[in-house]
Amino acid sequence: MTQQPLTLFQLNSLVRETLEAGLPDTYWVQGELSEGRAGYGGHFYGELVQKDERRGIIVAKARVTCWANAYSTLAPEFEAQTGETLRAGLNVLLCVSVTFHQQYGFSLTIHDIDPSYTLGDMARRRQQILRQLEADGILHDNQTLPLPLLARRIAVVSSESAAGYGDFCNQLQQNDYGFHFRLRLFPAVMQGSRVEESVIAALERIAAEAEQWDVVVIIRGGGATSDLSDFDSYPLAACIAQMPLPVITGIGHERDETVLDHVAHTHLKTPTAVAAFLIDHLARQLQTIDDLSRRIAHSVADRLQSGRRHIDLLEQRLRSDAAQLLLRHRHRIDLLEQRLRGLDPQLLLRRGYSITLDSEGRLLRDASQVTPGQTITTRLEKGQITSTIVSCKRK
Repeated sequence: MTQQPLTLFQLNSLVRETLEAGLPDTYWVQGELSEGRAGYGGHFYGELVQKDERRGIIVAKARVTCWANAYSTLAPEFEAQTGETLRAGLNVLLCVSVTFHQQYGFSLTIHDIDPSYTLGDMARRRQQILRQLEADGILHDNQTLPLPLLARRIAVVSSESAAGYGDFCNQLQQNDYGFHFRLRLFPAVMQGSRVEESVIAALERIAAEAEQWDVVVIIRGGGATSDLSDFDSYPLAACIAQMPLPVITGIGHERDETVLDHVAHTHLKTPTAVAAFLIDHLARQLQTIDDLSRRIAHSVADRLQSGRRHIDLLEQRLRSDAAQLLLRHRHRIDLLEQRLRGLDPQLLLRRGYSITLDSEGRLLRDASQVTPGQTITTRLEKGQITSTIVSCKRK
């Protein structure tokens, strides 16, 4: 061996000198943070990886460090623009310099971060999920469900300890109208890696007893804005889209929307906004019922009044017709009375005529009705004569 052996420190120093000489500038590098945490002293430590898009395996990785003096400025700016903290799972575009330490080895020092790249990646991922939901024909399924007129039975998916859940319950219970809502919490993890599986499990429990509920409410309230990406999940969005009940979301963010907001029946910004929506919806329906009741009452009153007018007309017609009928009958009776008076036998007797009756009191019109020896009675205007027949002469 002609060359003097190097110590490891010497070799690493040589590597360091070579890298610093060969790569003296800063470089923009894109990759995915597989690790990320703020450490002691306000520094950021993480790991940047590149994955093969088809196979999903890591093909390159490097430690990354952002010292406190830069991190204190870059982190708030990044979160303000993206709504995310620097954390594992984010695709980032970093301005770095190459460093090599004799003890700690190769790493990249972060000098700047481009938030627009991460925003673009998040938006691309969200759009990919929405396009897949559209292709599967389920993107708007939940939005086509009718919202029950009296939505009072509410299945709530939330964390029991979430402040937003307490605010939601209080607002419903203390509403100005005195409405009674029946609530039941289906607990779920609302931030972190278990959001997808936990919320889906809660929704499946609700779907199994769907006939007991009118609507499903998913609320978070509070929490870090950076946790919003936990809700950008195809399996979770597909589960909501295909729920048999209308789903209302109030994830608790003012600026951004998640995939869940696009598939839900109705999405609102906060849990209290969801409570206000449910109260207002019920108030509107009751107002509609009151309006219909008044319209029915007015319609019935109008019909009764119209009926009374019709009855009054009928009564007048009946009275008039009855009067005319009575008049006609009275005139007929008068005529009959005149005819009867004209047929009164007493009138004939006054004119000098007489009436002869046989012994049985029967009127005699023909001599053949009697025989000699019978007694007959002759009635005159004044008095009557009883005779005994001596002979009968027939014509």
